[in-house]
Amino acid sequence: METAELESSTGHILYFIHPRNGSLNADNNFGIACWQPDNGSEPYAIKGSLFGLNKKENVTVHGRWEQHSKYGEQFAVEHWERPLPKTKDQITSFLASKFVKGCGKKRAELIVQRLGDQALECIMAEGADCLTGIKGIGAKYAVQIAESVKGNFEIQQIMMTLLPYGITADTVTKMYKQWGAECVDIVRRNPYKLTEIRLIGFLKADEIARSVGISSDSPYRLNAALHFVLNELCYGGGHCYIPETELTQRTKELLNNVLEEDVQTELQLMSAHEQVIWENDRVYPKHLYIYEKKLAHKLACMANRAGFAMPTIEHTIRELSIREYQLQHGIVLAEKQREAIRELFQQQLLIVTGNPGTGKTTLVQAMIEVYCKEYPEANIGLCAPTGRIARKLGEVSGLDSETIHMMLGFCPGADPMYGEEMPFPYDLIIVDEVSMKDLQLAYYFFQAVGSKTKIVLIGDSDQLPSVGPGNVLHDMIAAGVPHVRLTEIFRQVQESQIVMNAHRINQGESIVIDKDKDDFFFIEQADPERTAYLIVRSVLRFLEKGYKLEDILVLSPMKKGVIGTEELNRALQAAVNPPAVGKVELVIGERIYRQGDKVIQVRNDYNKRVLNGDIGVVVGTTFLRDEEGELTDEIGLVCEFQGRAVTYNKKELKDVWLAYAITIHKAQGGQAPVVIMPVSTSHYVMLARNLIYTGLTRAERVCAMIGTRKALNIAVGNNKLIQRNTGLRAEIELHMLQMSKVCATR
Repeated sequence: METAELESSTGHILYFIHPRNGSLNADNNFGIACWQPDNGSEPYAIKGSLFGLNKKENVTVHGRWEQHSKYGEQFAVEHWERPLPKTKDQITSFLASKFVKGCGKKRAELIVQRLGDQALECIMAEGADCLTGIKGIGAKYAVQIAESVKGNFEIQQIMMTLLPYGITADTVTKMYKQWGAECVDIVRRNPYKLTEIRLIGFLKADEIARSVGISSDSPYRLNAALHFVLNELCYGGGHCYIPETELTQRTKELLNNVLEEDVQTELQLMSAHEQVIWENDRVYPKHLYIYEKKLAHKLACMANRAGFAMPTIEHTIRELSIREYQLQHGIVLAEKQREAIRELFQQQLLIVTGNPGTGKTTLVQAMIEVYCKEYPEANIGLCAPTGRIARKLGEVSGLDSETIHMMLGFCPGADPMYGEEMPFPYDLIIVDEVSMKDLQLAYYFFQAVGSKTKIVLIGDSDQLPSVGPGNVLHDMIAAGVPHVRLTEIFRQVQESQIVMNAHRINQGESIVIDKDKDDFFFIEQADPERTAYLIVRSVLRFLEKGYKLEDILVLSPMKKGVIGTEELNRALQAAVNPPAVGKVELVIGERIYRQGDKVIQVRNDYNKRVLNGDIGVVVGTTFLRDEEGELTDEIGLVCEFQGRAVTYNKKELKDVWLAYAITIHKAQGGQAPVVIMPVSTSHYVMLARNLIYTGLTRAERVCAMIGTRKALNIAVGNNKLIQRNTGLRAEIELHMLQMSKVCATR
């Protein structure tokens, strides 16, 4: 088949055919549009990476004609360019357009009046300097105008150069923002630098490197491969370090024909330049090593500071306060609960753990009230890893509560506001669901704890560990940080099959189901497709019984597969919220967001005040506004979270997923009246006791498991927790031992 010759056409887009919402795909910028040539011929379809093209804007597209089996002849765009305006009128019109920030018609006329028909060339060459001194254009607007002009024409030349290497237009744009015009030289010299700022992965960088002629044993390649493998193993497996032999072997496998000694030589150089930390046989990403060392020292100091954080009170007064609390509330606290309250006054750092029904919530309420009675002027802070847990903690305590990130004062791209130099302004901080806290977050949190602040960590050590690197809660407990474990199950929850089966699973015992009760069901089904069907039917049945959509949590161990969250979300969306006349939707690639859909935010967005784990609902679409507040033709999605409307553009929606079904990891810390969970051997690699236990304990009233007893028994019997490579426990123990020796010699 002959390849069509490259052709060019100057004209403008009349309208977008695909995607339906009239804006380009957020992932690959692919679009199909109706093109009107300037030569007066009939409009025709163009397709390709149309990033940056706007309707009615006059540009030149370069490409080839193709015959599509369904849509007929189409013009496939390889690249496009925005012609440089030549006449004074054209230049004025361009400068006054929406493509140039900070200008407008009046300033455009003043610029052309001063610089003439060479205005754009002058701005491209000299930048903001040539605009200073023009009436009405200060330093701020001069920079905006110059950057906009350069960006419009410089980036298209870079795209024409880099697109043939398989780099997407969106990635080119991000590279340009990072490196400017140098990005072409960087790609040709060392494309692996793109992995450093996470624009592409190692495999894509390797592909580009081959196309530009970089040798397979290049130090750039070896360096990038070692970084890639180290970070993949650490962040994929929750490790803080990787054994040197495993790292070099896995890197050698990735690079195929590279010699192992070459890999080891590069690793030695990386260690010498402190790009990684190589200690004994352990190789750490540098930042994880620093977090682990500094966190261990801080925890050891706090664990050894018993009684010094706040003045202790007399034993009899403390016991009297506990007794008065019980009388006032008409309850009898368990012995372990009372022990935890006593330890609160004795320790600066205290861990309290317990399984469902052991009274963690009651204890938090009692701790706060007894503490406030003794120290009525004390400032108390409450926090949790996610917004959902923080709100629940606030509800049960009656005090304000926030996420750990919010308490720290995190801002995107910057260090937190609170830290070693500026500690938290609290006398007591209670942190809930602490098992979710990874090494990095724990480091930042404890760096901000002053010597006079007490910390109480609440959690369930039998739940899943953090998603990120580290096993902080387990390491702290194992190292001997003061710890009280609640063990007594309260009478009022002993009748709950959810609570009792959670304890049975945790002890490695089979579940027991009382058919006379309606809070726990197990539906036997081996076929995954049939299981998916039954999950959908179960959701519809609970809705018929009067439960709301937000009351129902479908949990799956995995994203992929017939009963993974992705397929279940599609099936549940179709069944629970099908398309209908008057029901708006937004299509982005393969994703459909429809009015009425249940969605979840998967990353903190402090600008929108929506946090990781927040669940909301799609309420509609809207035209978005630009930086000047003017309406554009771009369509955004409007979701409601906790009664507040939040608007997203298409790029921001990468952090908003359908939430009819979510992973058990994503559900950690949250609860719902109804939990439905597949338990199947098709998820064999995920069949573990702590995963099933965590999923079950999300249910408040009813839990329905659908699958096989065989799969459930495999999970219950699998208590081999995946070993995480961490040095935190040993470091804490070492520091505590050193401190005790110092105290002994005084």
